[in-house]
Amino acid sequence: MADLNQYMNKAFDYEEQGYVEEAIQLCRKCMQAFPQYKNEIEFEIAKMNYRNGRKEQALGMLMALYQQTGDSIIHDLILGAYYAERQQEYEGHFRENCKLLKSYPHFFVNTEPSDIRYYPISSGENNIWYYDSIEQGFHRIERNRIAMEKGVDEVSIANDLLWMEDILLLEKMTRKVEPLMDEENAILLVYRKITWELLLQLFDLEKLIEIDRIVFYDDANRLEESFVEKGISFPKIQVGNFPEQLAELLGSFYRKRIQMHVEYQERAQKYYQENSEEVLEHIRKGRPKIFFITSRFTTALQYHARDCKRAAEQMGLQTEFSIEEDRILTKGSAFFDLKKIAEFQPDIIFMLDHFRYENRFLDGMDGVVCVCWIQDTLPWIFSKETALKQKERDVVISIFWNWEGFQKIGYREDRLLQSPMVANSEIYHPYVLSQKEKKQYGCDICFVCHWFDADSHTKQYAEQFPEGVREYVQDLYWSYSDYVRSTEHIFMKLEEFQLFIQSFIAQFYKIELREEFLAQLAEDMRTSLNMRLYRELLVDWLIDAGYGNIKLWGNGWGDKEKFKPYAMGPAQNGETLSKIFQASKIVVGNNIALSGASRVAEAMLSGAFYMANYIPPEADTCNIRDWLKEGDEIVFFKDKEDFLNKVHFYLEHEEERTRMAEIGRKKALEKLTYQKFMENSIKEMGNMF
Repeated sequence: MADLNQYMNKAFDYEEQGYVEEAIQLCRKCMQAFPQYKNEIEFEIAKMNYRNGRKEQALGMLMALYQQTGDSIIHDLILGAYYAERQQEYEGHFRENCKLLKSYPHFFVNTEPSDIRYYPISSGENNIWYYDSIEQGFHRIERNRIAMEKGVDEVSIANDLLWMEDILLLEKMTRKVEPLMDEENAILLVYRKITWELLLQLFDLEKLIEIDRIVFYDDANRLEESFVEKGISFPKIQVGNFPEQLAELLGSFYRKRIQMHVEYQERAQKYYQENSEEVLEHIRKGRPKIFFITSRFTTALQYHARDCKRAAEQMGLQTEFSIEEDRILTKGSAFFDLKKIAEFQPDIIFMLDHFRYENRFLDGMDGVVCVCWIQDTLPWIFSKETALKQKERDVVISIFWNWEGFQKIGYREDRLLQSPMVANSEIYHPYVLSQKEKKQYGCDICFVCHWFDADSHTKQYAEQFPEGVREYVQDLYWSYSDYVRSTEHIFMKLEEFQLFIQSFIAQFYKIELREEFLAQLAEDMRTSLNMRLYRELLVDWLIDAGYGNIKLWGNGWGDKEKFKPYAMGPAQNGETLSKIFQASKIVVGNNIALSGASRVAEAMLSGAFYMANYIPPEADTCNIRDWLKEGDEIVFFKDKEDFLNKVHFYLEHEEERTRMAEIGRKKALEKLTYQKFMENSIKEMGNMF
């Protein structure tokens, strides 16, 4: 024993002098010479490693010794040396993470966690050691690395990910490639109680929460709520531990949802087969139940659906609403709409820009009335095939009702209703403006629209064509732009563009265009290119005429030096926009495709004087003159001279301007609100059936 102490003291001297490796080698020789003291010498080597910064090596030795001996001294040393020194940090992470997660929407765990049972001891590159405070044992979790070399545009699920690099890699590799608005793929992180407690102690989760597409679970059984109730799509990518168990669980949830889908469909089909006449009777009496289906991945349509629902409720009607909760809860399938239909039993299913035939879950439910309120010139809407798919109880409400281009499609006249673009009179109305708001929003002439450079559009549009064709398209577009800027005359009719294109191509390129290519070019020139040029012309005319009290609200205006002094940035829809209209003396219409744009109703309901640009009736896709009398209830301007003359007149004659604004608001309240739209639609459908 004396010899052992002598050698060990020499080893400690080596350590003190900085010769750590030599000290450890000497200790190992002592183990060979004195095998009966092997555990004691290993304990000293472990402490030597710890004192000299080799904490991971020391921990491995201490854990092995504790498992062999159960020595309480080693137990206490591990806790004191590895947990106690970082205990405040771990507890701080735990408290802050729990606080953050309470307000985090993608969170399927106990918001009030119990006392911590599992303590992190050491977190290394490949292993995490932890302590079970109830069993009083130390355990290790090995890292199961994620190997993803290419991105996969899918929902993913992972078990027990405890390394931040792995979580961030999974996030990076599963991002949506072409998201619709802010839509994203969910990442489902599933933990057991052990790993969940360790995660909360080891990391600050704020960075993961900011990503806003990670869903946390502290129990795999909580997944069922997500798939069966909330609507997260089933994952295609699975990583982490226990893959077989998780796959089996997911399979059971999927089978359950399929079974419930069948049950709801059978239930709904039976209801409409047995109550077909009652559905129509509810509509005739003006008391239908309405189910509104929309998506948050639209711009304006989701708000239009919301406002229709609100108007229906003000009529005393029962309603339900279908929309995704957030950007990752995408309803997964038709199951969630079908469930609401089976439970709510609506008389009317109301959609915007979409039809019954697009929703296969409605098969066998011919008894329900499906309404499509058409608002956009989308390919499937302007398709004769879509019109042929109409069923007996499919109703189309169209803002394009009186336009020749729409009438050619072939929708059934006895199932077709006309509507204007309307606005929410609870949002768009006169407000009491503060002095600050009057100064901030007030002006002589107001534009609310985006502006984008016509020449930039020409380059971007031409890029989609093959190199040989690209030059022709650019020359054509620049030729029309030069014509508009030099003559200050703009085309309105599709036929005018077709003639211009044919003449240009025949004169300079001596070729004949295919009919479909001619139609494509003419339509883009009439809408996208023409809109940019027209808005540019209107503002140029005002500035060149000396008008300086102009405010240009929307994106893009600040990009052009001439317009920059008047650029105000985007206008927030709703109350702010209503105040902008109200504070402006003249609100200028500038939509060359339709005179009945939503801006008409929004401006007039706000109490503003709205002056619309003239569109020939045959080219006007939504003609406001179907609802307001030209000259008596709404003012139009036709060309540069007429525009500037009317701007001058109405700025100089406040009484007449105010009178027209009052007439406009009165007529808008009578005809251009969601309340009137819903009342008229229900009444017309009652007559229709």
